[in-house]
Amino acid sequence: MKRLSLCVAVAAAVSLPLSTNAELRRGGFLGLAVENQNGQLAVKGMAEGGSAKDAGIQPGDVITKLDGKPVSGAGEFVAGARALRAGDVATIDVVRVGNPLQVRVPVKPRPYESAPGIDTAYGDVAVDGHLRRTLLSTPQDKPGRLPGILFVTGIGCFSQEFIDPKDSVAQLVRGITRAGFATMRVEKTAQGDSQGPACNAPESDLNAEVRGYLAGLRALKSNPRVDPDRVFIVGLSIGGVEAPLIEREEKVRGVVAINTEAKPFIEYWIDTTRRQKTLAGKPADKVDAEMAVALGCANALLIEKRTPQDILARSPECKDEITFPAPYTFLQQWAALNPAANWKRVDSPVLVVGGKSDYVAGFEESPYLVEMLNGFRPGRATLAAIDGMDHWMSRAPSMRASQERMEKPGAVAEFEPAVLQATVDWLKRHL
Repeated sequence: MKRLSLCVAVAAAVSLPLSTNAELRRGGFLGLAVENQNGQLAVKGMAEGGSAKDAGIQPGDVITKLDGKPVSGAGEFVAGARALRAGDVATIDVVRVGNPLQVRVPVKPRPYESAPGIDTAYGDVAVDGHLRRTLLSTPQDKPGRLPGILFVTGIGCFSQEFIDPKDSVAQLVRGITRAGFATMRVEKTAQGDSQGPACNAPESDLNAEVRGYLAGLRALKSNPRVDPDRVFIVGLSIGGVEAPLIEREEKVRGVVAINTEAKPFIEYWIDTTRRQKTLAGKPADKVDAEMAVALGCANALLIEKRTPQDILARSPECKDEITFPAPYTFLQQWAALNPAANWKRVDSPVLVVGGKSDYVAGFEESPYLVEMLNGFRPGRATLAAIDGMDHWMSRAPSMRASQERMEKPGAVAEFEPAVLQATVDWLKRHL
């Protein structure tokens, strides 16, 4: 299944000081754009202020080694570059107009995040013996102690630093911040500046991710700018599944779940897989045939808990059906959850925001969650249904239109501000 949940690729942006903890070093900024050309890795362009340009790397150079290790393609080079930290000195072997050169590159820090009217402090929390980067954003025009928000993002491996101000997640988080809240983000393992195992490694499972957010929530409550009695969780997509797991360990004033999944994972996965195949225009008989294969593959992964390698060795037709934006261990733990039992333990009020054009989670999950919560405790949950909003909090007239746009590389999406308004209004009412 190509799209399971929210995965927004974001990177670093503009300037504020690091945490005083010297162990968590800032990621490096080579500032190189590379591409594969005729079996070689060529420099396509360079960013102003980047380490590579200042060191003398030029467009058209063919890269052969990074720190003495041969690089065969863009992916391998990018992985090596991401491991660099500010203060390192990298060596890049290149061939320039037929002449081999070795360039010594003092590595600069990536620019820090910045936004008008907002201060963002870089900190860290300890999780499973490693440090994770935290980003606490506060409004510049509101002194004193503020209500707090732990923002829990979607599934996948990406940094939570914002570089594109038009990004929907950036607009949501920054909008909440400007409304008077201190908003906390916690980088996932090995993303951004964070230490730890690779984000897609088996040990980077759902439980480990929840532990990271729980550490962030406790750091948020202990921050002198934050009123610990007025802290909320805002969970987006899988964040709405993780929110009750976090709240179970550390109580909050309220929870907002946006475009989330409420049913047991296997039920949700079946519904979503069929929906996406149908929206793609496949005839019903072909959808049924593909679903038969998909169900067998999902059963092997999620119920029998076999590894992808074992499944593909026996059933190579499962390749597309067991490809997810998270480690297989993450999916297996998700499949083992009882979502209703997790939500039943949440005593605080809940706002459920659902986009009617969400073809990933499916809008029907939102009213189902509200009905479930109010069945446990009448009046506890509220539904905010947003017409024309898709899973990425973007404007889309229908599920089909959203899916078609996502299939087009470089397609532009416009943020739906109704989700921000509904969230802020509800948060302020519950202060």
